[in-house]
This record gives sequence, structure tokens and C-alpha cells, in this order.
Amino acid sequence: MTIEFDFEVLSALGLTPALASRALQLEIEGTAHLVRVTEVHRETLVVDDGRGGRTARPLPRFTRALAEASTAVAVGDWVLMHPDAHGGLWVVDRVPPSTHIVRRDGDGHPHPVVSNVDTALLVMGLDDDFNPRRLERYFALVHGEGVAAVVVLTKRDLVAPTGGLLE
Repeated sequence: MTIEFDFEVLSALGLTPALASRALQLEIEGTAHLVRVTEVHRETLVVDDGRGGRTARPLPRFTRALAEASTAVAVGDWVLMHPDAHGGLWVVDRVPPSTHIVRRDGDGHPHPVVSNVDTALLVMGLDDDFNPRRLERYFALVHGEGVAAVVVLTKRDLVAPTGGLLE
């Protein structure tokens, strides 16, 4: 088992000593590279090794194992990637995240939003779309995971001093 990574390079993407230590505790076969997920698509992931983004696919057994645990890969996850003999890149495991924000859809199914973040910017416009209850739900979602929240209110220029929208 060998996990290859350059801490100096990956620390610019948010790798911490604690996450690196968790990665080194994972048991894998062969050699794998530690990378960060920057995009999640249906069948592929875009991962960054500190030198640029590359497309990788999660191994089916890895995807099944996450599904059985009622979770999935999210943007911000640190994963182990293994190249195959044909130049394909395969994600074989995930480093346990320090934070993992998950929302639930209307049927109650979990959908990961993001992992390994310290601060969430909750952005809401002061126009007709402003909804204090939605803002409260967002705040509860991130606060429940121990992530600091910063509320950013936009479109102030569209609101009259009396509280109504400018025409």
C-alpha cells in the first residue's frame, strides 16, 4: 500500500495534517494518489492534484459501498485515485471528511452538497426572492455540521428605504 501526495502542493487546496493522517490510515492495494474532488457529475468526477483538474471515475464497488452507507462523494472530498494500464483514472476510496453537509430531497433521500469546509457563505438577495425561513434552514444545515456561517445579503440597491422594491 502506497499513497503518494505532495503535502506542500495539496495544502494550497486545503489539505490539513489531520486529513493527510486519515488518508495514510486507509488500506488500499497498490499505489494511489491523494486528490481533491472539484466537480461531481453523474458518472465522473473532476479531481485536482494541485497541478490541475483531471477526470476520474469512481470504481463501481466504491460507489456501492458509499450508497450502502447512505452517502456519496461530494465536492471538497479528498479521495484516493489509481491509474489503470490504459490511462484511465479510478477513484478507489474516500478520506473520512472533517465536515460533510448533506441536504434531503422531498422524498427524504440524502444528497451530499460539500465536504471539508470551514465556512459557508449563505447568499440571499433582498429582492422578491428573500425568504427568512429558507435562510434559517440553510443556517441550520451548516451549523449542524459545525461549519461557521456568514450571511451575505445582496441586491440592497433594489430595495427602497421603506422595505419595498424600487420600481
